[in-house]
Amino acid sequence: MRKKPSTMAVFAAVVVLIVGACSPAATASPTAPSATTPAATGGPGTPTAPPPAAAVPKVPTGYAELDLALGSDKPYAGKSVNIQTQWVGGEGTNFAAALADFASATGISFKIDSIASSHETILRTRIEGGSPPDLAVLAQPTAVVAYGDAGKLIDLATFMDVTKLNAEHSATIGPVTKGGHIWGIPYKADVKSTVWYPIKAFAAKGYQVPTTYDELVTLADKIVADGSHPFCASAGGPGTATGWQLTDWVEEVVLKTQGLDYYNKWITHEVKFTDPGIKAAFDKVGKLLFTPNYVDGGGTAIVNTDQKTPMDPMFNQDTAAPGCWMQKIPTWYGPDFFPDQRTSGQPSKYVIGEDIGIFAFPAIDPAQKGAEGSGDTVLMMKDRPEVRAAAEFLSTPEGLQKWIEAGSAISSNNKTPAEWYAGAYKLKVAADIVANASFIGFDASDLMPASVGAGTFWTQTVDWANNNGTNTDAVLKAIDDSWPATP
Repeated sequence: MRKKPSTMAVFAAVVVLIVGACSPAATASPTAPSATTPAATGGPGTPTAPPPAAAVPKVPTGYAELDLALGSDKPYAGKSVNIQTQWVGGEGTNFAAALADFASATGISFKIDSIASSHETILRTRIEGGSPPDLAVLAQPTAVVAYGDAGKLIDLATFMDVTKLNAEHSATIGPVTKGGHIWGIPYKADVKSTVWYPIKAFAAKGYQVPTTYDELVTLADKIVADGSHPFCASAGGPGTATGWQLTDWVEEVVLKTQGLDYYNKWITHEVKFTDPGIKAAFDKVGKLLFTPNYVDGGGTAIVNTDQKTPMDPMFNQDTAAPGCWMQKIPTWYGPDFFPDQRTSGQPSKYVIGEDIGIFAFPAIDPAQKGAEGSGDTVLMMKDRPEVRAAAEFLSTPEGLQKWIEAGSAISSNNKTPAEWYAGAYKLKVAADIVANASFIGFDASDLMPASVGAGTFWTQTVDWANNNGTNTDAVLKAIDDSWPATP
Protein backbone atom coordinates (compact mmCIF):
# COMPACT_ATOMS: atom_id res chain seq x y z
CA MET A 1 0.00 0.00 0.00
CA ARG A 2 1.25 3.49 -0.78
CA LYS A 3 2.60 5.62 2.00
CA LYS A 4 0.11 8.33 2.96
CA PRO A 5 1.24 11.81 3.92
CA SER A 6 1.53 12.72 7.57
CA THR A 7 -1.82 13.89 8.88
CA MET A 8 0.01 16.57 10.80
CA ALA A 9 1.43 17.99 7.57
CA VAL A 10 -1.89 17.59 5.80
CA PHE A 11 -3.87 19.69 8.28
CA ALA A 12 -1.22 22.09 9.58
CA ALA A 13 -1.94 25.03 7.31
CA VAL A 14 -5.66 24.85 8.01
CA VAL A 15 -4.73 25.05 11.68
CA VAL A 16 -2.89 28.28 11.02
CA LEU A 17 -5.80 29.55 8.93
CA ILE A 18 -8.42 28.96 11.62
CA VAL A 19 -6.32 30.36 14.43
CA GLY A 20 -5.41 33.44 12.41
CA ALA A 21 -8.95 33.99 11.27
CA CYS A 22 -10.37 33.95 14.79
CA SER A 23 -7.52 35.60 16.66
CA PRO A 24 -8.09 38.96 18.40
CA ALA A 25 -6.34 40.68 15.50
CA ALA A 26 -8.67 39.02 13.04
CA THR A 27 -11.88 39.77 14.94
CA ALA A 28 -10.85 43.42 15.15
CA SER A 29 -10.84 43.60 11.36
CA PRO A 30 -13.82 45.10 9.57
CA THR A 31 -16.54 42.49 9.28
CA ALA A 32 -17.49 41.53 5.74
CA PRO A 33 -21.15 42.06 4.83
CA SER A 34 -23.29 39.27 6.25
CA ALA A 35 -24.85 36.82 3.82
CA THR A 36 -28.03 36.78 5.89
CA THR A 37 -28.28 40.32 7.28
CA PRO A 38 -29.82 42.99 5.04
CA ALA A 39 -28.06 46.31 4.65
CA ALA A 40 -29.24 48.94 7.11
CA THR A 41 -31.45 51.72 5.82
CA GLY A 42 -32.20 55.09 7.37
CA GLY A 43 -35.28 57.28 7.34
CA PRO A 44 -36.59 59.28 4.40
CA GLY A 45 -33.81 60.96 2.53
CA THR A 46 -31.11 58.87 4.18
CA PRO A 47 -28.88 57.15 1.61
CA THR A 48 -29.25 53.37 1.56
CA ALA A 49 -26.10 51.44 2.48
CA PRO A 50 -24.44 50.03 -0.63
CA PRO A 51 -25.16 46.39 -1.38
CA PRO A 52 -22.43 43.90 -0.52
CA ALA A 53 -19.89 43.22 -3.23
CA ALA A 54 -20.45 40.12 -5.31
CA ALA A 55 -18.65 37.05 -4.03
CA VAL A 56 -16.52 36.51 -7.13
CA PRO A 57 -12.74 36.82 -7.48
CA LYS A 58 -11.14 39.76 -9.26
CA VAL A 59 -9.69 39.18 -12.72
CA PRO A 60 -7.00 38.11 -13.41
CA THR A 61 -7.39 35.15 -11.09
CA GLY A 62 -4.48 33.11 -12.38
CA TYR A 63 -6.85 30.54 -13.92
CA ALA A 64 -7.53 30.74 -17.66
CA GLU A 65 -11.13 29.53 -17.92
CA LEU A 66 -12.19 31.41 -14.79
CA ASP A 67 -10.81 34.65 -16.22
CA LEU A 68 -12.71 34.05 -19.46
CA ALA A 69 -15.92 33.20 -17.59
CA LEU A 70 -15.75 36.47 -15.63
CA GLY A 71 -14.99 38.51 -18.75
CA SER A 72 -17.43 41.09 -20.05
CA ASP A 73 -18.48 38.96 -23.02
CA LYS A 74 -19.54 36.01 -20.80
CA PRO A 75 -18.51 33.27 -23.26
CA TYR A 76 -20.09 30.50 -21.15
CA ALA A 77 -23.45 32.19 -20.59
CA GLY A 78 -26.26 29.72 -21.09
CA LYS A 79 -24.04 26.73 -20.26
CA SER A 80 -24.95 24.46 -17.34
CA VAL A 81 -22.83 22.59 -14.78
CA ASN A 82 -24.10 19.68 -12.72
CA ILE A 83 -22.71 19.15 -9.19
CA GLN A 84 -23.55 16.27 -6.85
CA THR A 85 -23.14 16.92 -3.11
CA GLN A 86 -24.16 15.45 0.23
CA TRP A 87 -25.44 18.84 1.45
CA VAL A 88 -29.16 19.26 2.09
CA GLY A 89 -31.24 21.64 4.19
CA GLY A 90 -29.27 24.58 5.54
CA GLU A 91 -26.01 23.19 4.19
CA GLY A 92 -27.53 22.88 0.74
CA THR A 93 -28.86 26.42 0.96
CA ASN A 94 -25.44 27.72 1.97
CA PHE A 95 -23.71 25.94 -0.90
CA ALA A 96 -26.24 27.28 -3.40
CA ALA A 97 -25.65 30.79 -2.00
CA ALA A 98 -21.90 30.32 -2.46
CA LEU A 99 -22.50 29.73 -6.19
CA ALA A 100 -25.15 32.39 -6.77
CA ASP A 101 -22.98 35.45 -7.45
CA PHE A 102 -20.69 33.47 -9.74
CA ALA A 103 -23.70 32.20 -11.68
CA SER A 104 -24.99 35.76 -12.05
CA ALA A 105 -21.59 37.13 -13.09
CA THR A 106 -20.93 34.46 -15.71
CA GLY A 107 -24.34 33.33 -16.94
CA ILE A 108 -23.46 29.73 -16.06
CA SER A 109 -26.35 27.88 -14.43
CA PHE A 110 -25.87 25.17 -11.82
CA LYS A 111 -27.89 22.02 -11.27
CA ILE A 112 -27.09 20.84 -7.75
CA ASP A 113 -27.98 17.24 -6.95
CA SER A 114 -28.22 17.36 -3.15
CA ILE A 115 -28.29 13.74 -2.03
CA ALA A 116 -28.33 13.21 1.72
CA SER A 117 -29.08 9.51 1.56
CA SER A 118 -26.48 7.23 -0.04
CA HIS A 119 -24.56 10.08 -1.68
CA GLU A 120 -21.35 8.05 -1.98
CA THR A 121 -23.17 4.98 -3.31
CA ILE A 122 -25.13 6.95 -5.90
CA LEU A 123 -22.00 8.80 -7.00
CA ARG A 124 -20.10 5.53 -7.40
CA THR A 125 -22.98 4.07 -9.41
CA ARG A 126 -23.05 7.10 -11.68
CA ILE A 127 -19.29 7.05 -12.19
CA GLU A 128 -19.04 3.31 -12.81
CA GLY A 129 -22.11 3.42 -15.04
CA GLY A 130 -20.52 6.04 -17.28
CA SER A 131 -22.97 8.83 -16.40
CA PRO A 132 -21.13 10.89 -13.78
CA PRO A 133 -21.99 14.48 -12.84
CA ASP A 134 -19.67 17.23 -14.05
CA LEU A 135 -18.41 17.86 -10.50
CA ALA A 136 -18.96 16.17 -7.15
CA VAL A 137 -17.95 16.59 -3.53
CA LEU A 138 -16.46 13.80 -1.41
CA ALA A 139 -15.12 13.74 2.15
CA GLN A 140 -12.89 10.69 1.66
CA PRO A 141 -9.51 11.54 0.04
CA THR A 142 -8.68 7.85 -0.42
CA ALA A 143 -11.81 7.35 -2.52
CA VAL A 144 -10.93 10.43 -4.59
CA VAL A 145 -7.47 9.04 -5.37
CA ALA A 146 -8.94 5.62 -6.17
CA TYR A 147 -11.26 7.19 -8.75
CA GLY A 148 -8.28 9.08 -10.18
CA ASP A 149 -6.18 5.93 -10.40
CA ALA A 150 -9.05 4.22 -12.23
CA GLY A 151 -9.12 6.97 -14.86
CA LYS A 152 -12.50 8.31 -13.77
CA LEU A 153 -11.43 11.88 -12.93
CA ILE A 154 -9.96 14.85 -14.76
CA ASP A 155 -6.42 15.59 -13.59
CA LEU A 156 -6.57 19.20 -12.43
CA ALA A 157 -2.83 19.53 -13.02
CA THR A 158 -3.53 19.38 -16.77
CA PHE A 159 -5.20 22.79 -16.86
CA MET A 160 -4.86 24.60 -13.51
CA ASP A 161 -1.82 26.50 -12.26
CA VAL A 162 -0.27 23.77 -10.12
CA THR A 163 2.02 26.11 -8.19
CA LYS A 164 -0.90 28.35 -7.25
CA LEU A 165 -3.20 25.44 -6.42
CA ASN A 166 -0.61 23.77 -4.20
CA ALA A 167 0.35 26.99 -2.45
CA GLU A 168 -3.22 28.01 -1.63
CA HIS A 169 -4.28 24.52 -0.48
CA SER A 170 -1.02 23.35 1.06
CA ALA A 171 -2.78 21.90 4.11
CA THR A 172 -5.19 19.52 2.41
CA ILE A 173 -4.12 18.89 -1.17
CA GLY A 174 -1.57 16.18 -0.28
CA PRO A 175 -4.10 13.35 0.27
CA VAL A 176 -5.72 13.94 -3.16
CA THR A 177 -2.40 14.18 -5.04
CA LYS A 178 -0.54 11.18 -6.39
CA GLY A 179 2.30 10.81 -8.87
CA GLY A 180 2.07 14.42 -10.01
CA HIS A 181 -1.69 14.13 -10.59
CA ILE A 182 -4.08 16.34 -8.63
CA TRP A 183 -7.39 14.54 -8.39
CA GLY A 184 -9.38 17.04 -6.34
CA ILE A 185 -9.72 20.58 -5.03
CA PRO A 186 -9.85 20.90 -1.23
CA TYR A 187 -12.93 23.03 -0.57
CA LYS A 188 -14.16 23.06 3.04
CA ALA A 189 -12.44 22.12 6.32
CA ASP A 190 -14.02 21.08 9.63
CA VAL A 191 -12.93 20.61 13.22
CA LYS A 192 -14.44 17.41 14.62
CA SER A 193 -13.37 17.57 18.27
CA THR A 194 -16.52 19.41 19.31
CA VAL A 195 -19.39 18.66 21.70
CA TRP A 196 -22.65 20.66 21.49
CA TYR A 197 -24.59 21.41 24.69
CA PRO A 198 -27.44 23.64 26.07
CA ILE A 199 -25.71 26.58 27.77
CA LYS A 200 -28.63 27.91 29.81
CA ALA A 201 -29.77 24.48 30.96
CA PHE A 202 -26.21 23.66 32.08
CA ALA A 203 -26.15 26.87 34.12
CA ALA A 204 -29.58 26.21 35.65
CA LYS A 205 -28.48 22.77 36.81
CA GLY A 206 -25.06 23.91 37.94
CA TYR A 207 -23.34 21.57 35.49
CA GLN A 208 -19.75 22.41 34.57
CA VAL A 209 -18.26 21.86 31.14
CA PRO A 210 -15.95 18.83 31.55
CA THR A 211 -12.30 19.20 30.64
CA THR A 212 -11.24 15.57 31.23
CA TYR A 213 -12.71 12.18 30.36
CA ASP A 214 -13.23 11.40 34.06
CA GLU A 215 -15.13 14.67 34.51
CA LEU A 216 -17.25 13.75 31.48
CA VAL A 217 -18.17 10.40 33.05
CA THR A 218 -18.92 12.07 36.39
CA LEU A 219 -21.19 14.60 34.67
CA ALA A 220 -22.91 11.82 32.74
CA ASP A 221 -23.63 9.96 35.98
CA LYS A 222 -25.03 13.15 37.52
CA ILE A 223 -27.34 13.70 34.54
CA VAL A 224 -28.62 10.11 34.80
CA ALA A 225 -29.19 10.57 38.53
CA ASP A 226 -31.17 13.72 37.72
CA GLY A 227 -33.47 11.66 35.49
CA SER A 228 -32.21 12.47 31.99
CA HIS A 229 -29.78 11.13 29.39
CA PRO A 230 -26.27 12.60 29.00
CA PHE A 231 -25.66 11.93 25.31
CA CYS A 232 -27.49 12.60 22.07
CA ALA A 233 -26.03 10.08 19.62
CA SER A 234 -26.66 8.73 16.13
CA ALA A 235 -24.95 6.40 13.72
CA GLY A 236 -27.82 6.66 11.28
CA GLY A 237 -26.86 7.66 7.80
CA PRO A 238 -27.17 9.48 5.65
CA GLY A 239 -28.14 6.32 3.80
CA THR A 240 -25.32 3.84 3.38
CA ALA A 241 -22.96 6.17 5.25
CA THR A 242 -24.38 4.75 8.49
CA GLY A 243 -21.65 4.33 11.11
CA TRP A 244 -19.23 7.18 10.39
CA GLN A 245 -20.29 9.01 13.55
CA LEU A 246 -19.10 6.06 15.66
CA THR A 247 -15.76 6.01 13.88
CA ASP A 248 -15.36 9.70 14.78
CA TRP A 249 -15.75 8.84 18.47
CA VAL A 250 -13.11 6.12 18.21
CA GLU A 251 -10.69 8.27 16.23
CA GLU A 252 -11.00 11.05 18.79
CA VAL A 253 -10.13 8.73 21.64
CA VAL A 254 -7.22 7.13 19.76
CA LEU A 255 -5.72 10.59 19.19
CA LYS A 256 -6.22 11.56 22.82
CA THR A 257 -4.77 8.34 24.24
CA GLN A 258 -2.11 7.16 21.79
CA GLY A 259 -0.84 10.27 19.98
CA LEU A 260 -0.30 11.21 16.37
CA ASP A 261 2.46 8.77 15.36
CA TYR A 262 0.43 5.79 16.57
CA TYR A 263 -2.69 7.25 14.90
CA ASN A 264 -0.90 7.59 11.55
CA LYS A 265 0.41 4.02 11.79
CA TRP A 266 -3.15 2.89 12.43
CA ILE A 267 -4.24 4.65 9.22
CA THR A 268 -1.65 2.67 7.22
CA HIS A 269 -2.35 -0.59 9.12
CA GLU A 270 1.07 -0.71 10.74
CA VAL A 271 -1.05 -0.66 13.90
CA LYS A 272 -3.82 -3.25 13.63
CA PHE A 273 -7.39 -2.79 14.85
CA THR A 274 -6.76 -5.69 17.23
CA ASP A 275 -3.92 -3.76 18.88
CA PRO A 276 -4.59 -3.18 22.61
CA GLY A 277 -4.53 0.60 22.13
CA ILE A 278 -7.37 0.48 19.61
CA LYS A 279 -9.38 -1.93 21.75
CA ALA A 280 -8.92 0.39 24.74
CA ALA A 281 -10.28 3.27 22.66
CA PHE A 282 -13.36 1.22 21.71
CA ASP A 283 -13.84 0.41 25.39
CA LYS A 284 -13.74 4.08 26.39
CA VAL A 285 -16.22 5.01 23.69
CA GLY A 286 -18.40 2.08 24.72
CA LYS A 287 -18.44 3.37 28.29
CA LEU A 288 -19.93 6.66 27.07
CA LEU A 289 -22.44 5.22 24.61
CA PHE A 290 -23.58 1.91 26.11
CA THR A 291 -23.73 2.51 29.86
CA PRO A 292 -27.45 2.16 30.68
CA ASN A 293 -29.34 5.46 30.27
CA TYR A 294 -26.33 7.34 28.91
CA VAL A 295 -28.12 7.30 25.53
CA ASP A 296 -31.86 6.87 25.48
CA GLY A 297 -32.52 3.43 24.02
CA GLY A 298 -28.89 2.31 23.96
CA GLY A 299 -26.96 1.06 20.96
CA THR A 300 -29.88 0.05 18.76
CA ALA A 301 -31.41 3.50 19.17
CA ILE A 302 -28.06 5.04 18.19
CA VAL A 303 -28.06 3.06 14.94
CA ASN A 304 -31.73 3.73 14.19
CA THR A 305 -31.66 7.48 14.83
CA ASP A 306 -31.19 9.61 11.74
CA GLN A 307 -28.14 11.87 11.96
CA LYS A 308 -30.35 14.94 11.48
CA THR A 309 -32.41 14.34 14.63
CA PRO A 310 -30.41 13.04 17.66
CA MET A 311 -30.05 16.51 19.19
CA ASP A 312 -33.79 17.27 18.98
CA PRO A 313 -34.46 16.28 22.63
CA MET A 314 -31.90 18.90 23.72
CA PHE A 315 -34.44 21.52 22.63
CA ASN A 316 -37.28 20.26 24.86
CA GLN A 317 -39.15 23.22 26.37
CA ASP A 318 -36.93 25.63 24.47
CA THR A 319 -33.81 23.90 25.90
CA ALA A 320 -35.07 24.30 29.48
CA ALA A 321 -35.63 20.55 29.97
CA PRO A 322 -33.24 18.65 27.69
CA GLY A 323 -33.90 15.00 27.02
CA CYS A 324 -30.23 14.66 26.13
CA TRP A 325 -27.43 17.04 26.97
CA MET A 326 -24.33 16.55 24.83
CA GLN A 327 -23.73 15.60 21.21
CA LYS A 328 -20.28 14.96 19.75
CA ILE A 329 -20.54 16.15 16.15
CA PRO A 330 -18.38 18.44 13.95
CA THR A 331 -18.69 22.21 13.68
CA TRP A 332 -20.89 22.01 10.59
CA TYR A 333 -23.88 20.56 12.49
CA GLY A 334 -25.63 23.66 13.75
CA PRO A 335 -27.72 25.63 13.19
CA ASP A 336 -28.53 23.80 9.95
CA PHE A 337 -29.80 20.74 11.83
CA PHE A 338 -31.43 22.47 14.79
CA PRO A 339 -35.03 21.18 14.72
CA ASP A 340 -36.74 24.50 14.01
CA GLN A 341 -34.40 25.45 11.14
CA ARG A 342 -34.36 21.92 9.74
CA THR A 343 -38.14 21.70 9.53
CA SER A 344 -38.97 25.28 8.53
CA GLY A 345 -36.01 26.20 6.35
CA GLN A 346 -35.91 29.53 8.21
CA PRO A 347 -33.05 30.72 10.47
CA SER A 348 -33.12 29.09 13.90
CA LYS A 349 -34.33 31.14 16.84
CA TYR A 350 -31.68 29.45 18.98
CA VAL A 351 -28.46 31.44 19.08
CA ILE A 352 -25.19 29.54 18.99
CA GLY A 353 -23.09 30.84 21.85
CA GLU A 354 -26.14 31.87 23.90
CA ASP A 355 -28.68 29.05 23.80
CA ILE A 356 -26.52 26.27 22.41
CA GLY A 357 -22.79 26.11 22.99
CA ILE A 358 -19.82 24.01 21.94
CA PHE A 359 -16.94 22.70 24.02
CA ALA A 360 -13.83 20.75 23.14
CA PHE A 361 -13.99 16.99 23.55
CA PRO A 362 -12.24 16.48 26.91
CA ALA A 363 -8.65 15.39 27.39
CA ILE A 364 -7.91 11.79 28.33
CA ASP A 365 -4.12 11.45 28.55
CA PRO A 366 -2.73 14.91 29.46
CA ALA A 367 0.33 14.15 27.33
CA GLN A 368 -1.76 13.67 24.17
CA LYS A 369 -3.35 17.01 23.32
CA GLY A 370 -4.66 16.11 19.90
CA ALA A 371 -7.72 17.15 17.93
CA GLU A 372 -9.42 15.77 14.83
CA GLY A 373 -10.17 17.50 11.54
CA SER A 374 -11.63 16.65 8.14
CA GLY A 375 -12.38 18.23 4.79
CA ASP A 376 -14.50 18.09 1.64
CA THR A 377 -12.97 17.80 -1.83
CA VAL A 378 -14.36 18.82 -5.24
CA LEU A 379 -13.66 16.30 -8.01
CA MET A 380 -14.13 16.83 -11.74
CA MET A 381 -15.39 14.20 -14.16
CA LYS A 382 -16.34 16.12 -17.31
CA ASP A 383 -13.89 18.35 -19.17
CA ARG A 384 -15.70 21.31 -20.70
CA PRO A 385 -14.61 24.96 -20.46
CA GLU A 386 -17.53 25.96 -18.23
CA VAL A 387 -16.83 23.01 -15.90
CA ARG A 388 -13.19 24.06 -15.69
CA ALA A 389 -14.29 27.59 -14.83
CA ALA A 390 -16.61 26.31 -12.09
CA ALA A 391 -13.90 24.08 -10.61
CA GLU A 392 -11.44 26.96 -10.67
CA PHE A 393 -13.98 29.21 -8.94
CA LEU A 394 -14.52 26.64 -6.18
CA SER A 395 -10.77 26.62 -5.57
CA THR A 396 -10.80 30.33 -4.68
CA PRO A 397 -11.73 31.89 -1.32
CA GLU A 398 -14.78 33.44 -3.00
CA GLY A 399 -16.04 29.94 -3.82
CA LEU A 400 -16.98 29.53 -0.15
CA GLN A 401 -17.39 33.19 0.83
CA LYS A 402 -21.16 33.31 1.34
CA TRP A 403 -21.08 30.12 3.40
CA ILE A 404 -18.29 31.57 5.56
CA GLU A 405 -20.19 34.82 6.03
CA ALA A 406 -23.18 32.79 7.20
CA GLY A 407 -20.89 31.72 10.06
CA SER A 408 -20.94 28.07 9.14
CA ALA A 409 -17.86 27.09 7.12
CA ILE A 410 -14.06 27.12 7.09
CA SER A 411 -12.26 27.41 3.74
CA SER A 412 -9.41 25.11 2.79
CA ASN A 413 -7.85 28.01 0.86
CA ASN A 414 -5.21 29.68 3.02
CA LYS A 415 -5.64 33.02 1.21
CA THR A 416 -9.14 33.46 2.66
CA PRO A 417 -9.45 36.92 4.27
CA ALA A 418 -9.54 36.73 8.06
CA GLU A 419 -12.31 39.31 8.36
CA TRP A 420 -14.79 36.96 6.70
CA TYR A 421 -14.70 34.86 9.89
CA ALA A 422 -15.13 37.77 12.32
CA GLY A 423 -17.77 37.33 15.01
CA ALA A 424 -18.59 33.67 14.25
CA TYR A 425 -18.87 31.88 17.62
CA LYS A 426 -18.37 28.34 16.44
CA LEU A 427 -15.39 29.26 14.30
CA LYS A 428 -13.86 30.92 17.37
CA VAL A 429 -14.43 27.68 19.30
CA ALA A 430 -12.78 25.75 16.47
CA ALA A 431 -9.85 28.17 16.60
CA ASP A 432 -9.48 27.68 20.35
CA ILE A 433 -9.51 23.89 19.97
CA VAL A 434 -6.84 24.08 17.31
CA ALA A 435 -4.76 26.59 19.28
CA ASN A 436 -4.79 24.35 22.36
CA ALA A 437 -3.95 21.18 20.43
CA SER A 438 -0.39 19.93 20.13
CA PHE A 439 -1.28 18.07 16.94
CA ILE A 440 -4.16 17.62 14.49
CA GLY A 441 -5.12 14.29 12.98
CA PHE A 442 -7.10 14.15 9.74
CA ASP A 443 -10.13 11.85 9.95
CA ALA A 444 -8.58 8.36 9.97
CA SER A 445 -11.41 6.54 8.20
CA ASP A 446 -11.25 9.08 5.36
CA LEU A 447 -7.57 8.19 4.80
CA MET A 448 -7.87 4.41 5.14
CA PRO A 449 -8.57 2.31 2.03
CA ALA A 450 -12.16 3.01 1.04
CA SER A 451 -13.19 -0.61 1.52
CA VAL A 452 -12.24 -0.25 5.19
CA GLY A 453 -12.58 3.43 6.08
CA ALA A 454 -15.95 3.88 4.38
CA GLY A 455 -16.69 0.15 4.48
CA THR A 456 -16.01 -2.30 7.26
CA PHE A 457 -14.99 0.32 9.82
CA TRP A 458 -18.47 1.81 9.39
CA THR A 459 -20.45 -1.42 9.14
CA GLN A 460 -18.67 -3.25 11.93
CA THR A 461 -19.05 -0.37 14.38
CA VAL A 462 -22.77 -0.39 13.58
CA ASP A 463 -22.81 -4.09 14.48
CA TRP A 464 -20.86 -3.20 17.62
CA ALA A 465 -23.48 -0.61 18.61
CA ASN A 466 -26.37 -2.98 17.89
CA ASN A 467 -24.74 -5.33 20.40
CA ASN A 468 -24.10 -2.56 22.95
CA GLY A 469 -20.36 -3.11 22.66
CA THR A 470 -20.37 -6.75 23.77
CA ASN A 471 -18.66 -8.05 20.62
CA THR A 472 -15.63 -5.74 20.45
CA ASP A 473 -13.02 -8.45 19.80
CA ALA A 474 -15.00 -9.94 16.90
CA VAL A 475 -15.61 -6.50 15.40
CA LEU A 476 -11.94 -5.54 15.51
CA LYS A 477 -10.83 -8.83 13.97
CA ALA A 478 -13.41 -8.50 11.19
CA ILE A 479 -12.11 -5.03 10.28
CA ASP A 480 -8.50 -6.26 10.25
CA ASP A 481 -9.44 -9.27 8.13
CA SER A 482 -11.05 -6.96 5.55
CA TRP A 483 -7.91 -4.87 5.01
CA PRO A 484 -6.86 -5.13 1.33
CA ALA A 485 -3.64 -6.92 0.55
CA THR A 486 -0.59 -4.76 -0.12
CA PRO A 487 -0.06 -4.44 -3.91
